[in-house]
Amino acid sequence: METQAAQNSNREDLAEKASDFLLGLLERMGISADIDIKDDNDRTVLEIQTADTELVIGRRGVVIDAIQHLVNKAVFKERSTEKGKPLVVDAGGFRDKQVERLRGIATKMAEKALQTKQIVELQPMSPHDRRIVHMAIAEMQGLTSRSEGEGEDRHILLVPTTAEA
Repeated sequence: METQAAQNSNREDLAEKASDFLLGLLERMGISADIDIKDDNDRTVLEIQTADTELVIGRRGVVIDAIQHLVNKAVFKERSTEKGKPLVVDAGGFRDKQVERLRGIATKMAEKALQTKQIVELQPMSPHDRRIVHMAIAEMQGLTSRSEGEGEDRHILLVPTTAEA
């Protein structure tokens, strides 16, 4: 059993390794940046500080999602069994804005589903984004959500629960 100090040291090593990899990746992309490491209880955030925030995020977050995927693959390649806290790559507060935007979509579409008493189908989205929407819907009364479809076409259905007599 690892001590708390050993776990913290391991996490710091991982964060440093991730930060170094991320800086190298950004350098190869022609982007000069600094990385701030923010470690909290449920995740470690690598915040990219750069003048090229739009380039790092990309259209609808596809670039930053790809960068995050690469960083996690590079850092966790030895660790297949044990999973630690996720490493999140962010720039310009994109992740928090994305969560707010997705919660807004969930609320708006939930209202539509409840008013029309019809199933509302959302656009396909990433597993991470679907999870945010599912969590937002779980907090609402009279509605359930489920994912449907495969791969790139996987999307959420908002299903009004039948009114009880």
